[in-house]
Amino acid sequence: MGLTGTRAVGVAAVVALLLPLVAACNSSDPDHAATSSCSTSLATPTMKIPLSSIHANVWNASGKTGMAASVASQLTWRGVKIIATGNDPSAEAPPKHAIIRYGPNGRQIALTLAQQIQHAKLVQDDRTNPSVDVVIGMKFALVPVPPPAPSKITINVLNAYVIPGTASDVAAAMRKRGFHVDQIGNTTDFYPKHAVIVRYGAKGEPAARRVALQFNDVRMVEDNRKSDTVDVVIGSKWSDKAIVPVSRATPKPTKPSPTATCSPTTKPG
Repeated sequence: MGLTGTRAVGVAAVVALLLPLVAACNSSDPDHAATSSCSTSLATPTMKIPLSSIHANVWNASGKTGMAASVASQLTWRGVKIIATGNDPSAEAPPKHAIIRYGPNGRQIALTLAQQIQHAKLVQDDRTNPSVDVVIGMKFALVPVPPPAPSKITINVLNAYVIPGTASDVAAAMRKRGFHVDQIGNTTDFYPKHAVIVRYGAKGEPAARRVALQFNDVRMVEDNRKSDTVDVVIGSKWSDKAIVPVSRATPKPTKPSPTATCSPTTKPG
């Protein structure tokens, strides 16, 4: 085989490898004025836009009932203004993780919101307003919110242990670490397998992670409470060794997940 033939084979091999990637990154929906070509990178906005100034629709394409309302609530807690929720009204294929749709003037808004959503793909459409759409896929996940400082967290300390006064002792230790203690008391709930049970609602999950770091042998239990207050319940396996040193009670830093950033490519007329 000559040099020309070798080059032809090499080019054919490269094209064969690239075709699946091009197909995966380009939308073929005929109803949109623009499609998107994608590259996986960390999307970083170049403008500082507060989440409180972002208005978003939340559309469910995951097939799981209630996801739009749940995600909308979590975005609201982060400051995003929600316009509407429901099933995705578009005819596009559901995303694996998430899609953020935005108009020609909304790219920085979309990039800002993408910092909150893992593996989001950005897709430009022809809307003329600054709103964005968040489309929820099967593997949708938000970037974890860093745990707030202890001074921002309110806890209740409840004793399910046999020794009276344990709740007061634990509450005193938590106050020294900066937590605000609201209620101290007993509970008839029975937790025989753990030293500490941390109970919280969805809104209080970041705070619960901070609280859980204060103890060994912890079980985290999410309930239906609407507030961000966290319960510290002292279980049957409690001992003084259950409280970890302050130096160990520090959350690990969270890193943003890579986001697929997509540049619009106008369709030929």
